[in-house]
Amino acid sequence: MRKILYLIICMPLLLFSACDVHEWPETLEFVKMHLRLNYETDMTEWEHIYDGTSVIEQGLGDTYDNHQDYGKIRYIVRTYPVSDKQRTMQDYVQEFVFTKDIAEGYDHEVTLDVLPGNYNVMVWSDLVKTSGDNHFYNADNFAEIMLQGDHKGNTNHRDAFRGTNNISLIADVMERLPDTLNVAMQRPLAKFEFVTNDVVEFIDKESTRIASKANGNKSASADETPTRAVNIEDYKVVFYYVGFMPHAYSMYTDKPVDSSTGVMFESTLKKLSDSEASMGFDYVFVNGKKSAVTVQIGIYDNEGTQLSLTEPIEVPLKRSHHTIMTGSFLMSEASGGVTINPDFDGDHNLIFP
Repeated sequence: MRKILYLIICMPLLLFSACDVHEWPETLEFVKMHLRLNYETDMTEWEHIYDGTSVIEQGLGDTYDNHQDYGKIRYIVRTYPVSDKQRTMQDYVQEFVFTKDIAEGYDHEVTLDVLPGNYNVMVWSDLVKTSGDNHFYNADNFAEIMLQGDHKGNTNHRDAFRGTNNISLIADVMERLPDTLNVAMQRPLAKFEFVTNDVVEFIDKESTRIASKANGNKSASADETPTRAVNIEDYKVVFYYVGFMPHAYSMYTDKPVDSSTGVMFESTLKKLSDSEASMGFDYVFVNGKKSAVTVQIGIYDNEGTQLSLTEPIEVPLKRSHHTIMTGSFLMSEASGGVTINPDFDGDHNLIFP
């Protein structure tokens, strides 16, 4: 039987100046609350084509279950008092934090000891690959849940979920079954992915370039035999967010509340077929309506030479939708002469014309 650690953190109350993390004054009586968390893990593919100048919507594709098969899932449950005017207070009364293996499923049920009162119960849940990893999100403040650390793209463990529901808990001298609270856990995120369909043309171009470089003949023709085969996994892909990228989300408003500039992440090409390859993907905080981010994508060889750079592309986003952007991205003409040293671990200062 799995062991789940429950942490109860006491916030200052109106009647008490402070209390111990694990103990409450004897005069307080707890009420049993049975919490049932139900996760909506499905994502729907949302297909688009980029023709070099415009993004053209193609419609919805398949719906698939985006739950992960390994790692840990974290649950943060907080009880916020609801005033007589049905407004949620900013300070929570109790917090319960627990984790379990993802292999056991996302859905979870637990019975908690909660103080009597009217509450808005808020739940945040996120993932890590192993128990020793840092979480991608800092959820200390539900009014501003933020991405933390270096931006990590290309990981489905960046997925996260949130849910709220109200309950009234009344102390009763008679023993009875716990009140049950059902919370629907939904992601406040959208996912986007770029798929390039010019792999054959890129390999031909690179074969010629490499042969010319090896032979010291820049005018070598495309008909000449290349000196080595081209492995597309040797190339680095860099995604640059143009302008702002949402990095903070509020449980109170259910919307992004802050954004960052200069965000970028690296990726590699993953071959899907002879002609197509996935260039990378990311998750973005979005509101309940359609949204968008703008990105540029650069391709670099193992010496840090920029081989191509797309124009800024606006990517449509929608919650629990997987935007798939297909186009000829590898053959975009490089501009600006930007180069990146693959072995450099510091910040890249990039200026685009």
